[in-house]
Amino acid sequence: MKDKLIIQGDWRKATEKHPLRPAIEEFSYAIIAYKEMVGIPEFNEFEKSWKLFLHHIDRVWNKTHAICRNKKGWQKIESKIKSARKKDPLLRYIIQARNIDEHSIADLSKDWESNFEGKVTGFNIELTWKPWDRPLLPINNRGVVFDPPTSHLGKDIGHLKQKGKSEPRIVAELALDYYCDLLNMVSTELFGNNY
Repeated sequence: MKDKLIIQGDWRKATEKHPLRPAIEEFSYAIIAYKEMVGIPEFNEFEKSWKLFLHHIDRVWNKTHAICRNKKGWQKIESKIKSARKKDPLLRYIIQARNIDEHSIADLSKDWESNFEGKVTGFNIELTWKPWDRPLLPINNRGVVFDPPTSHLGKDIGHLKQKGKSEPRIVAELALDYYCDLLNMVSTELFGNNY
C-alpha cells in the first residue's frame, strides 16, 4: 500500500486544523485495521480487523460527504464519487460487506482450508496441501448477490487474487489507494493547499 496522502507535509500532524480531519482520522483507523490483517494471524483476529477496516474505510466517505456537502464545487465531485461507489465492483463490494456486517449475521470471509493429504508409497509419505489463502465470500443483501470483485476502476484485478494471497488484504490495499486519492482530490479542489 502506498502512503501517499499529500495533505501538506506529514498528514498525521496536519489533521488538527484540516477541515477533512474527521475523514482523515477514519482513513488512519482503516490503515491500522489493514496492518493488523498483515501476516497470518489467528482467523478470529484477522476477521475482526477486516470488519473494522470495512467500517472505517466506509466512514471516510461518510465524513467527507458530511464535511463538504455545503461547499462550492462539491456537487461535481460528489457525483463522480457516488457514481464510482455505485458502479465499481470493488467499491460496491466493500459497501455491501460493511452493510452485511452491520445488519446481519452472515460471514464475510472464510479461513484457510488446507485440504491436507498424505499418500504412502512404500517407505515414503508424501504430504500435499493447498497454498494458504483467505477468500472473500459472495454477499447476499436483500436478494442481490455481490460477488468478490474481479475488477477495480476498469482494470482486471484477478491476477492479484492468487492462491497464497489473502483476498481481503488485496481488496483493502486497493480501497486504501482509492480513498487516499479521494481525500487528496477533495482537499486540493475544495480547500486548496492551505493546510
